[in-house]
Amino acid sequence: MRLWSEAFEEGQEIPIEFTKDGRNVSPPFNWSGLPAGTRELALTFEGVTPSTHEPWLHWLAYKIPASLGGLPAGFKHEREPEEPLHLFHGKNALGGDGYQGPQGTVGRRFRYRIRLLALDSPVDAPSGLDRKHFEKAIHGHVLDQAELHASYTGQP
Repeated sequence: MRLWSEAFEEGQEIPIEFTKDGRNVSPPFNWSGLPAGTRELALTFEGVTPSTHEPWLHWLAYKIPASLGGLPAGFKHEREPEEPLHLFHGKNALGGDGYQGPQGTVGRRFRYRIRLLALDSPVDAPSGLDRKHFEKAIHGHVLDQAELHASYTGQP
């Protein structure tokens, strides 16, 4: 299974457009090589800088159809026009639904992990799950996962 973005390479800096210092819209993502039996996908975008105790959840998207090969840029809030995709957003670390991009500190580099999860059954839960309830809903249903890593340094 492979996950990538047209906006940045593995381990590279996230462009400002996809951060709170810019337009604060989600980057585009693409994937391939899903395992047989994949029914749905989920995507998490987390800050994993070692100084934080738990990863900071910037985005949780689930109920992504397995037939898709990616998501376009610009999924920020659940009220924005993603109706044709029928995906759900979970609660981010700030308690809101949808994407909240990185916001850096000038001169300090933060690291991020984006994970795509292939699930063997649809997530049986409503939109707006927090991390704990999402993890409970997918427990035992993850067939495979792919990761993409990035960084961001705040802008002056």
